[in-house]
Amino acid sequence: MHSKTEFQEKLDIAWEETVSRQGSLPLADVKQMLDEVGIKLPNHRVRDIVQDIKNEGETEGDFLVKSGFEKLCLTLTEEDVAKTFKTSKQHDKDAEKIEGEMGTKHTVLNEEQAAFADWINNNLE
Repeated sequence: MHSKTEFQEKLDIAWEETVSRQGSLPLADVKQMLDEVGIKLPNHRVRDIVQDIKNEGETEGDFLVKSGFEKLCLTLTEEDVAKTFKTSKQHDKDAEKIEGEMGTKHTVLNEEQAAFADWINNNLE
């Protein structure tokens, strides 16, 4: 997940470029603004979010103030479960890489080999 300061910098830059003169964000531009700060959502989800914001009375007419947009972004990033997954496999130092037929690759930990050998030896007795 982005650090708060990194995200805040992105938000401030995007807000200045998009909204600087008006002071608040037109609801029609919420999708564009979310994209600019790195929150990619499908159009139908943005429509639902905008409708929820209107229903909760968090808008000023057809506009959203910066604090409301920051709250929205915070809520969306907290809900984004994809950011909790690991993005890369940690390579094990104590592993043996075995290439199989047809290009398959297997990684076997030395600990697994030892445990399996012990199990075989114990069950053969």
